[in-house]
Amino acid sequence: MSHPLVSIIIPTYNSKAYVQEAAASALSQKYKSIEIIVVDDGSTDDTRDLFPEFEAKGIRCFYIDNGGASNARNYGLEKSSGDYIQFLDADDILEPTKIEKQLNLMRLHKADLCYSPWVIFENDISDAHKQFRFSYLDHSLKRTGQEIMISYGMDNWFILTVAWLVKKDLIEKAGFWNPAKCPNDDGEYFSRALFWSEHVVCCNEVLSFYRKTANDSLSKLNSETKIEASYKSFKQIESLLLTCRNDKLMSYPKRMFYMQYKLVKSNYPDLAKRAAKNFDRINAPSFLSDKIYYWWFINRFGLYTGTKLYTLLKPIWGLLKRN
Repeated sequence: MSHPLVSIIIPTYNSKAYVQEAAASALSQKYKSIEIIVVDDGSTDDTRDLFPEFEAKGIRCFYIDNGGASNARNYGLEKSSGDYIQFLDADDILEPTKIEKQLNLMRLHKADLCYSPWVIFENDISDAHKQFRFSYLDHSLKRTGQEIMISYGMDNWFILTVAWLVKKDLIEKAGFWNPAKCPNDDGEYFSRALFWSEHVVCCNEVLSFYRKTANDSLSKLNSETKIEASYKSFKQIESLLLTCRNDKLMSYPKRMFYMQYKLVKSNYPDLAKRAAKNFDRINAPSFLSDKIYYWWFINRFGLYTGTKLYTLLKPIWGLLKRN
């Protein structure tokens, strides 16, 4: 059997404290037909001092002007030669058999994408704790990318960047990452990848570790700029999915607008109202329909007002039930 090349692309920005561990996890892969590419996105913490050590181990290193993680990933893609791509953020870690197990499964099922469960950790993977539930964990099942997105919307879950292995042919269809800095850059990119993917498989083992850091500010919706960038990415995803004319598929962007509403309603009420209006506007099913009473209020009064009324009346119902 041939051994296709897998490119592991590691964008890094001021992550000198972590990137050695990420690179070591790439070097430790049991599957050996790999190339590792580190792209320093204009770091100011002397990350480049690690380059000689990395290059001595066969890692290809590049320094570019700061343009954001997506821009650095695109640069890595341009420099890559692999038939498959593993995106690895500088503070995350791969389990040693990740590439081997996912690649074998993809080749067996002729899949474009493979994902697996991951766990979250803060300081050391020995302290890792499990992420929430996943869907479609059966090794033998092949799903389309659009079926995965419907499940995102209806089952309320998602897949992190580190959990994927991507066939290069699919990237050529989906295009490069959007270089604009955005908390949802991975969501927007993998929505395009899923849109074009005919076969997605799951390797049902924990094969990656996502580090939660105190300085992970880009992923937090703590400014109007970040909220606006995420909102625009949701609209882009919605526009793409509208071309399919599938109401169930629209449950995915509907869920995203709900999540933004929920995350920003305390500090940015006007932007929360905008997200809620978009949730109401999309005529699609929702995972919230399982919450029968809450769903009734949302359908009757809209997400923003319905949530307020439901929250106000819920304690009264509790008293009535006890009496």
